Amino acid sequence: MKKLFAVTFFCLCLLRLIAQTNEGTAFWLGFMQHFDVNQNTKVLMITSKVNTTGVVRMPLTGWEQSFSVTANGVTNVVLPLNAETTTSELVGSNGVQVSAQAPVSVYMHQYHSMRSEASVVLPQASVGQEYYVLTFNGYGQGASIYPSEFVVVGMEDDTKVDITLSSDTKGGKVAGSTFSVVLNAGQTYQVQSADGATGDMTGTYIHGDKPCNVFAGARWTEVPVGCGTRDNLLEQMYPVETWGKQFVTVPHFNMPYDVFRILAAEDQTVVQVIGSTTQSYTLNKGQFVQYQGAESTYILASKPIAVMQYLIGSSCNGYTVGDPSMVMLNSVQQIRDTVTMFSSSFEAITENYINLITKTVDANFVLFDGQTLANLGVAVQTVGGNPDFSYARLKVSTGAHTMISSGCGLIATAYGYGSIESYAYSGGASFSKLNASPFPDGSCLNDTLWLDTGLRPPRYTFNWDLGDGTSSSAATLGHVYPNLGTYPLQLILHDNCFNTTDTLKKDLLISLRQAVMVSPDQSLCEGETLVLSATDLPGAKYVWQGPAGFYSEDQFPVLNTVTTAQNGTYNAVGIISGCATFPAYTEASVHPLPDPDLGPDTLFCSRTVNFPVVLDAGDFANYRWMNGQASVQTFTARQEGEYWVEVWTEFGCPGSDTIFLREQCPTQVYVPNVFSPNDDGWNDIFSVFGTDIISLHLQIFDRWGSQVFESKELEPQWDGYSQGKPVDPGVYVWVLDVSGYREDGSIYEEVLSGDVTVVR
Repeated sequence: MKKLFAVTFFCLCLLRLIAQTNEGTAFWLGFMQHFDVNQNTKVLMITSKVNTTGVVRMPLTGWEQSFSVTANGVTNVVLPLNAETTTSELVGSNGVQVSAQAPVSVYMHQYHSMRSEASVVLPQASVGQEYYVLTFNGYGQGASIYPSEFVVVGMEDDTKVDITLSSDTKGGKVAGSTFSVVLNAGQTYQVQSADGATGDMTGTYIHGDKPCNVFAGARWTEVPVGCGTRDNLLEQMYPVETWGKQFVTVPHFNMPYDVFRILAAEDQTVVQVIGSTTQSYTLNKGQFVQYQGAESTYILASKPIAVMQYLIGSSCNGYTVGDPSMVMLNSVQQIRDTVTMFSSSFEAITENYINLITKTVDANFVLFDGQTLANLGVAVQTVGGNPDFSYARLKVSTGAHTMISSGCGLIATAYGYGSIESYAYSGGASFSKLNASPFPDGSCLNDTLWLDTGLRPPRYTFNWDLGDGTSSSAATLGHVYPNLGTYPLQLILHDNCFNTTDTLKKDLLISLRQAVMVSPDQSLCEGETLVLSATDLPGAKYVWQGPAGFYSEDQFPVLNTVTTAQNGTYNAVGIISGCATFPAYTEASVHPLPDPDLGPDTLFCSRTVNFPVVLDAGDFANYRWMNGQASVQTFTARQEGEYWVEVWTEFGCPGSDTIFLREQCPTQVYVPNVFSPNDDGWNDIFSVFGTDIISLHLQIFDRWGSQVFESKELEPQWDGYSQGKPVDPGVYVWVLDVSGYREDGSIYEEVLSGDVTVVR
């Protein structure tokens, strides 16, 4: 059945570039393998600007816990032990989901026995489909390997994840190879390096056909290599589209130096690290550079990069506290007006700090927990490599802290030290998709094309040239192109905080809406394969939607082993240079399989029930019995044996059932209590009487315990003699070890005993 719908077409074509933050109402995360497997504590720290409630759950295991959080407070939720991913290259079911009624920030902390690490968790709106992994070398100690590792967390069903490895894996995959895995929402997939000492998953490329989440780190390692104290590493990976080109590094408090890694996503990325001197690097995609630094620097790149900062081990830092930890830095392009972070005391943390970065002109407009930095006596220092930026390092108490800027904004990282212990995480920033393509490929003739940067005045100003003589300075606008053709679309975007101007251009194709044809309606049975198809349209991309949340961008989607939940209407739209076709519809009728029921396998005892037995398959369209008999609902069984039937519904869907009929009566045993072996022809023999006996072992004893008779025959017979002589009259004890059948046909063994009187 074809369905026609009235459809209004429009295009929201310019992606929202700064709507993403680390605040949200929906999150997915996964914990990697810790040094202390199945012993470590896994806790979520949840903060919010408002009072709100929510739930933390592991939907594929059934575990869940509700929570409430007060404004600017923090709530801790401890996860069960099985939230830890302990395998490599196997799909798991331990993904963790956080849902809240109002926006919250979520941080994760994993610790045990002086091994601790923490990370921000990005909400669903801020994650993406493309990642490069940034982690560190693993560590080997004798036969024990503590690998570099990462875990991918599925957020939507049927997410295909392609992984290109930078290192050999524990599961035998080799560096440089690409493989794929399909994840459903809540499933996890951890990959660990093969070698502890040199294995390093940094540079591994991950791409999902739907958004997914990635966390990376190491089970237990030393930073730098050769430093004797070690710790686990854990950090949220940022999607490539949120990477920036400008960064400020701030030294960790009381550390002689920090270790840094810079990773590129594109070939020929030129990076400058500007401090008291300038270091330049040229990197290709997936390549990274590692160096040590002891001063605040300004990093400038020609293309988007990721920057990781590492705390060093306490045996190398001269400060006696602290240990390895890593924190992903945010680009200064990701500053935001309000940040709430949580400083942790978990696992013997004794000192907590926050590094804060802001524009120099805005330093006086920053409030920390309601106080200016000057009132708090905090030193604000300019960045040597770029005096436009300043930083402050604050020693803080345990708990939540809120920073507010009335200027352009700020970013922050939190970290803490303890005895051979540390943690670090970033989260005080926006996670804008700076590198997402801002323009559509095109639109349809006479449709309204909506353009919205997601950026807003007064920070940004806009100058649109729509290519047809129309211009605008609005942040959001809709425009109709009444003529076919290609229009040179241009946006001049000025960032008033950074005094930078970007000119973005795109040739916009306005075309006629076309029609797409899809495969005809189909009738299927459960378990069969549904193949959908859309007609070829040159240059088209396709979007399919259907029942049970079905979504596909394939021209020819294939649904294997369908169920009745996939019964319904499927629609396809072809998109050609931004112009969507009219939707086309096809119906898939998925019919349930028949379920004939001949009943359970059955025992029959001829003493109570006699053959024949009538077997009834139920009411169906067609039948075929094991002997070839067809078109009849019942079959008469006349002997024991196996019987089966195949049936079909009116839609041709098959089903079958089998029953085994076995004649078996329960065992019966009777033992007399007197006999008279006097050769008079009456009651001269003592015997056990029974039916359906499997085995017997009969023993008879006199009153002194001496055995006078023994037999293992199924029908034993004692004539009252022992060793060739008649026994004396009197009472004798018998013991019978019998094996037989119960009512349900199962076999039992039982020892019976009694006495028999010999009368002469």
